[in-house]
Amino acid sequence: MKASLIGLAALGAVAALQASSIASKEPTSGDLDVGGSKIYYQTQGDGPVIVLLHDGLLSSVTWDDTWEPLAAQHRLIRYDRRGYGRSELPTQSYSSTEDLQKLLTYLKVKRAVIVGSSSGGALAIDFAIAHPEMVDGLFLIGPVLHGMEFSEQFRERARRNNEPMQRDDIKAVAKNWSEDKFLLAGASEGARRKIYEQLVANSEKLKFDNRFEESLSPPASKRLSEIRAPTLIVVGEADIADVPAHCKAISAGIRGSSFEIIKDAGHLIQLEKPAEVVKKLEDFCERILTSKTRS
Repeated sequence: MKASLIGLAALGAVAALQASSIASKEPTSGDLDVGGSKIYYQTQGDGPVIVLLHDGLLSSVTWDDTWEPLAAQHRLIRYDRRGYGRSELPTQSYSSTEDLQKLLTYLKVKRAVIVGSSSGGALAIDFAIAHPEMVDGLFLIGPVLHGMEFSEQFRERARRNNEPMQRDDIKAVAKNWSEDKFLLAGASEGARRKIYEQLVANSEKLKFDNRFEESLSPPASKRLSEIRAPTLIVVGEADIADVPAHCKAISAGIRGSSFEIIKDAGHLIQLEKPAEVVKKLEDFCERILTSKTRS
């Protein structure tokens, strides 16, 4: 009888561990008050932490196709910045770098690999400068750089795509961006549909501007040499010329960084080639882990 009870207890312990493991694989989400606004976040998985920062067009849904594969081996965190997706619009001055720091502190994360797409890449760079102790590495997808100018071609393209906003024609704005040749290189019908549907669904936030956002001072363009974290920069070969120019400046400024061009891809590589992004990111994280183990 005693042996049977021990056996049952052991089976119960195993079942509890299995249930705990399964639970840890399930996503959890919430809203965090970061001071004046609440931001929506989601986390899933166990292992080394990866934080995913979205671009300036979509919210954190931009990571949908990379989420489950990465969560198999990592603890993932993504969130909607103020004014995007399920997060609130800002109503007072704020710092995006401090929002990120508050979220990671709340989630008890001490260090992470920070992944940033486009303006999310600019935020990742700012965060690495402001909080280097929390950054294991930077994986930047078509990043731009705060403090570096944009060309007239870049500005004109944005004005052209956003022009229907003056008539409150949100669907026309969404159509313009979803068909933009620099965002996605190929047909990518599913990705283009996602851009269109997400912009229409978040129409009330399309007019959001960042007038309340505080900038890093001096800007990151003058402080890249402060970054010591391993850095990999990837850019789509079909992206608008400004972005590769920013990427080259970032690569030149961060000592030891790597720079790769992704063929048959535009600006939002995570939408067009999610499997390739997952593979490169996992390899990058593995190199960082190996390096830390050796040291």
